[in-house]
Amino acid sequence: MARFLSQFFPPSPTFTEKDVPDLTGKVFIVTGGNSGVGFEIVKILYAKGGTVYIASRSPDKVASAIKEIKSLVTDATGKLLGLHLDLGDLTTVPRCVSTFLAQESQLDVLFNNAGISQEPSGNVSKQGHEIHMATNCLGHFLLTNMLLPILLRTAKSSQEASVRVVYTSSGIMDIAAPPGGLSLAELVPGNFSKSPDRNYASSKAGCWMLAAELDKRTRKYGLLCVCQSPGTLNTKGWDQAPRMVKLMMKLVMHEPKMGAYTGLWAGLSPEVKLDDGGRYGLPWGRWDTDPKKEILESMKTKEEGGTGLSAEFWTWCEDRAEGFACLGQIMKTTVE
Repeated sequence: MARFLSQFFPPSPTFTEKDVPDLTGKVFIVTGGNSGVGFEIVKILYAKGGTVYIASRSPDKVASAIKEIKSLVTDATGKLLGLHLDLGDLTTVPRCVSTFLAQESQLDVLFNNAGISQEPSGNVSKQGHEIHMATNCLGHFLLTNMLLPILLRTAKSSQEASVRVVYTSSGIMDIAAPPGGLSLAELVPGNFSKSPDRNYASSKAGCWMLAAELDKRTRKYGLLCVCQSPGTLNTKGWDQAPRMVKLMMKLVMHEPKMGAYTGLWAGLSPEVKLDDGGRYGLPWGRWDTDPKKEILESMKTKEEGGTGLSAEFWTWCEDRAEGFACLGQIMKTTVE
């Protein structure tokens, strides 16, 4: 109970804008950076001199966000740019990556921040997948894997653990996700759960699994991959929740900037080390020291005493993303 309550009422932030160093020469991508937590992350990175790409499905909203940030941060030396990316449509991912690679030769941190919640049961992505899982996990999976070459090249020439991939989860996975975190059976079209909360929670457990699996594959090359829960925040993610739920949750909601502190800690704090790869961070910048046992078991192989569900989910994502990029060849070429 104490652990659960601490996620609603976290201790003071351990890493804020005051702790962010000069980011001149650093390059970042923030998915969903045009609003909410992502907007606050972008604003701080830009203010500290970083080159920041906002990846979003709405070019108009990106342009508005850039204009607003520049009006708020008038003395910044950083750069703000946009990328078109609809995580619910895998065809947009290769184009997004190509646009980015045509402009940059390094990528220091990828913030997989964007996400949706409370979508009605039965809603599907462009490719027919359950919409929460498609947007929160599958789209980010393809994006991350297509960016692996530039991430690993940057890691090779950078200080250890400074190049990172940060996935975004949620404490809801502890209370609403299926046993083990997610159910592969419920990802089959026609068999989706009828509960928006369960579908959302499954996708957020999936985000942690993808971070942990990526860590297993890339830590030895110097890339740090972690997952974090930004906290219970007053963002547009609650727009479609029932009115009574929103009213009750407002009692424990925090401003988006607080969630940005969690993401910045995971993405920039020198206290986060390479050996922390695969771990799960809590608001406002601390490790979960007592994760749900059944999800930890999902991230272990059967030889390690686990269920191997996490690796199976990675394969599920890989199979569905393979038609949009030769992921196996990307990984093989990158690590050779």
